[in-house]
Amino acid sequence: VLIYAPPFIGKEIILKRFALSGLENGERIIFVLTDTSFSDMRKDMGKLDANYEKYEMDGMVKYIDVYSQSVELKESDEAVTFIDSPVNRERIASSIIQAQRENAGSSRIIFDSLSTLIVYSDAKAVFRFLQVLSGISKRMGATSLFSMTRGMHEEIEVQTIKHLMDGVIEMREEGGRMQLRVQGCGEVISRLSLIHIS
Repeated sequence: VLIYAPPFIGKEIILKRFALSGLENGERIIFVLTDTSFSDMRKDMGKLDANYEKYEMDGMVKYIDVYSQSVELKESDEAVTFIDSPVNRERIASSIIQAQRENAGSSRIIFDSLSTLIVYSDAKAVFRFLQVLSGISKRMGATSLFSMTRGMHEEIEVQTIKHLMDGVIEMREEGGRMQLRVQGCGEVISRLSLIHIS
């Protein structure tokens, strides 16, 4: 499923809540991070759930950090695979597959974000990467949530990525109200919801 939204509107909360609900249900989590370091994500998750440290200690969380080395952050952790560049899509894919193999049972992948990959290469290359990755992930029993930033891409790029998804959650703000539109994802009762942000 793709979450497509402008910056600072709350898509990060959906990603984190999706991860936490999986952990609560005994599903393992794989974070693929292109816009933030694993240590920042760890802090944010710990603030949302006091049990998060225990989930990590139990080996239920893996990070694939594509951000830290690109900005020369010197970090290390046994739960983290570091990738040197967003251009290195083969290494990203192989690291995700390896993490899934290590995690017996169902898992959830949180990929934040596809926009960085597209900026460093192009939508067609990212499309081919996702086509292979999504097929393998489905066969291995993973549910994946991808984020993409509205306003950064040409419409043809957005439609190309949407084509691969089983569903899309679109968020935008108009007149002080949040608009949330869900397409696909099985039986969707409401195609448009308005949420008042206070």
